[in-house]
Amino acid sequence: MIIHGKEVKEKLLEGINLVANTVKPTLGPQAKTVILQGNPPIIINDGVTITRHISSDDPYVQMGIQMVQNLASKAQEGSGDGTTTACILAQAFCNSIFEYFNVNYDYSTHFVNKAFNQFSEDVLKELDHFAEEIQDEDIIEVATIAANNDRYLGGLIADALSTVGRDGVVTVEESKSHETELTVREGMELTEGYISHLMVNTASGKTEFNNPLIFSSNLNFKSFKDIIPMLEMASTNGRPLIIFCGGMSGSALNNLIMNLMNQTVECCAILAPNFGDKQLDELADIRALVGGNIFTQESKDDPTNVTLSDFGTCESIVVTKENTTIVGGEGDTTEQIKKLRGQLEDMKGYEKARIKSRLARLSGGVATIRIGASSSMELRERKERLDDALNATKAALSEGIILGGGTTLGHVADSIETPFNFLKTALHEPYNVLLSNSNKKSNWLNDDLAGSLGFNALSGEYEDLIEAGVYDPVKVTKNSFLAALSIAQLFFSTDVAVLLEE
Repeated sequence: MIIHGKEVKEKLLEGINLVANTVKPTLGPQAKTVILQGNPPIIINDGVTITRHISSDDPYVQMGIQMVQNLASKAQEGSGDGTTTACILAQAFCNSIFEYFNVNYDYSTHFVNKAFNQFSEDVLKELDHFAEEIQDEDIIEVATIAANNDRYLGGLIADALSTVGRDGVVTVEESKSHETELTVREGMELTEGYISHLMVNTASGKTEFNNPLIFSSNLNFKSFKDIIPMLEMASTNGRPLIIFCGGMSGSALNNLIMNLMNQTVECCAILAPNFGDKQLDELADIRALVGGNIFTQESKDDPTNVTLSDFGTCESIVVTKENTTIVGGEGDTTEQIKKLRGQLEDMKGYEKARIKSRLARLSGGVATIRIGASSSMELRERKERLDDALNATKAALSEGIILGGGTTLGHVADSIETPFNFLKTALHEPYNVLLSNSNKKSNWLNDDLAGSLGFNALSGEYEDLIEAGVYDPVKVTKNSFLAALSIAQLFFSTDVAVLLEE
């Protein structure tokens, strides 16, 4: 079945509005929660999780829902937060496009896309203009705001970052008790993630294992027979399996995923970071942290001869699409750290900087916040909130902060020019939603705010947001905006929808 023109956009818009209207109440410190069907039901205010659970029996409406689900995932991947804002902006953009171009037909697609691209460039430039670097003493304020004004959780994040440094690794885990605590253990973060998304074992898009067997190598696995002994070893010992490798494809990859799907063995394959000699250096650091041996192409090591002593292990490991965090490795980093410090004396320039980076990663450790709660529902909600707050705080540290509460987006809209003013008006929508969630009747167009004056949704008052400490991370705002505008451009250009026969 095929539909055209206005009918396509109506159906897509129905799906977009369905998702956006569901997540809107979760924005800001006066946010409400959403309950998701489950046993027990899940009570949550995390935008990306909520969007994943929305669907429609109408396949064309479902296309619109999936557009926003993809948007939310992109926003989450980009900065770990801001999915609700992205959904709100996308809804505002798409509704405005539908209304405007239903009346104004005389614009070419080329002209509109060019205007949209220029609008994007101007907004990003202005956001950078309004940005300010975050100071150490402000970290707790930024983290508290990101945690829906939970000062205790904000304080934990600030303490964690002060312990391991701005660029250090901080993880969030569920506690086995009611208590929430901060610990620092040996660990490192690697700039490679899982080879296939089919290896994910959590709703948040991560692979999480405790006490895994870790095989370290730069071998390229193509044949299933080469990894059978590893799988058998993991199965026999009842432990998850992590394989660092130079690559994995063919029957090796297919059967690894099949074992995972059949719940025969919990497993995940990760590309060994870097290339050539640098890759061997990375593997040496991993081995120092987790123990075991390294199997290399250079030594023509045979993976079918693997024994239990060849595996390393750690307390826990978290793997995402882009990175891997190893916590509590059971190796001994002392000798490797000593070796690297000795190499520093003979190094200059880039190589010296690289050795320093490896040293920092080996010796810095990993800060872990263990979240406790009185019920499984509360635990999940607090963990999601802390994850978002941590990501937002790290985003703030990387690119700075702007006035929060949608205020800066409003100022940006007022400072740029575009032939399509509805795009500027749409930038006011996060501010308007915050007002609505706080039971305020006004909006940006009526408030005419200037300078650092804005609406503080926590206090319910219009005040100086700098003095009140109301900020948003620039990186999060940028990612939300870009994800939303990409959906808007796709929505504008779509004129035909085809329903494929099953």
